[in-house]
Amino acid sequence: MLSIDAWLDEKPYKELYDGVVHEKVSPMFAHGILMLKVGGLLSSWAGDRGAVAVELRVYLGEGRTLVPDVAFVSGQRLGRLSREEQERPPFAPDIVVEVRSPEDRERRIRRKTELYLTHGATLVLNVDPSTRTVRVTYADGEATLKAGETIRHEAFPDLQIPVNDIFKSLDRQW
Repeated sequence: MLSIDAWLDEKPYKELYDGVVHEKVSPMFAHGILMLKVGGLLSSWAGDRGAVAVELRVYLGEGRTLVPDVAFVSGQRLGRLSREEQERPPFAPDIVVEVRSPEDRERRIRRKTELYLTHGATLVLNVDPSTRTVRVTYADGEATLKAGETIRHEAFPDLQIPVNDIFKSLDRQW
């Protein structure tokens, strides 16, 4: 039996916040490459710390549901959930990655970042393929990182993702 919100999971995926249904922007080739690249880098780091997933629908209460491109949820937080809740987490992931598409608007990106942080995320990474930058946002600040810099945060002391490693796959000559 389909749930009442099964239509949200039909492609293109839909997100619901601020009383409005927003279609996720259809990814282009670079978008998909970056999702897998960042997902792989996070997964290599995560090991037994938790789980990394792509396009995991999360439920933030009050009729809000988002679908981050890549999500890391700690094993500690997952362990508090039933199997059913693990499939439909009632909070934002610890680390959220959104890969910017050309059609994305800054206001929507900022709003989603705010929602993620308000509902449990520690770190939100907004990856921009056009500028080759990563905006790292956390509860008390943000930084925009570029080539030669490394993503780090005190909440995840051994997490180190060089920005160059994220974007080098876009430079491959076929």
